[in-house]
Amino acid sequence: MRALRRSLIAAVAFLAAAVLLIVIGVMGAVSGGGCGGEVDPVTAAAHEPIAGYKGDQLANAASIMTAATKLNLDARAQTIGVMTAMGESSLRNITYGDHETSGVTNPDGSPTTSIGLFQQQDSWGTVAERMDPATSARLFFDRLMKLTGWENLTPSAAAHGVQINADPNHYTKWYDAAAEVVNTLTTAAMIDATMNCAAAGDYPPATGNPPGEWGGYDNGQIPVKTLQQIPWAPRYALRADATAALAAMNGAFRSQFGYDLPINDGYRDYAGQVEAKAKYGDDAAEPGTSNHGWALAIDIGDRSHWAIGFSHPIYLWLKANAGRYGWAHPDWAEPGGVGPDEAWHWEYYGLL
Repeated sequence: MRALRRSLIAAVAFLAAAVLLIVIGVMGAVSGGGCGGEVDPVTAAAHEPIAGYKGDQLANAASIMTAATKLNLDARAQTIGVMTAMGESSLRNITYGDHETSGVTNPDGSPTTSIGLFQQQDSWGTVAERMDPATSARLFFDRLMKLTGWENLTPSAAAHGVQINADPNHYTKWYDAAAEVVNTLTTAAMIDATMNCAAAGDYPPATGNPPGEWGGYDNGQIPVKTLQQIPWAPRYALRADATAALAAMNGAFRSQFGYDLPINDGYRDYAGQVEAKAKYGDDAAEPGTSNHGWALAIDIGDRSHWAIGFSHPIYLWLKANAGRYGWAHPDWAEPGGVGPDEAWHWEYYGLL
């Protein structure tokens, strides 16, 4: 366990120094002490300031992030939500709005009734709903998801489509700060959740070897409760240390590409391996032998296709950087290996 903790702290320290320049102040931003990785508002409030935001502002950001996670939305949606609240209220849950501060009225001349993190008017819900950070965030995301094609809009345009303000680019200046807040709180949450999940898993730390048996489980028979969801791709889960390392790597990736690493597969149980074999034939492992069945492998695509090739910028970035976070492209999947050639398949070997 001590070795696992040292390797994880080293990975995050590298991320902090070389990529995000983040100081992790409080390693406790996980709700319920389990493997879910939700960012807890109470511990987020105690975090060191991030991008000039602190205390209740970070607690409110955590509530927005958790609301998105509960709706199976990814880190990009979380960032849009946090960015919008920064632009509307500076992440403060205020009881007044533009009418009180600037005399702004609705098109019919009535006074605006905007309150809360997102400055939502009466039509959004009751005062209690709009003044509850989690509920107001859910109301925001509900409308965002109903916006046709919001995933392909710029973050500010997506926010504008919900908030309907005068300038579609109004929120752009808050995007970088929002991304830093989301990345920092997510990374801190991953560290703490990993420590909890590692205790439940009872496995030795990964030290540079390919995936294999751990915890006394058979391939594809690992209890989901011992795994940890990938926060920006919650359909998929991995062993806790692999998820933490992946979260750290994603922070570096996102700082360069501006979006999260597109994940298309993670842990694959036995039934999922049977399904994959029927679908892909010889290109899939025999059920019960897949490295996905050890919860230590992922498949990566891009934002328009489920897989990447060997000349793809994401593959080239991973080849140059993934090893720093304990992730590797196995020799068998490389061109000239025993095959099949799979630029998209990556495995967690751990740090040497």
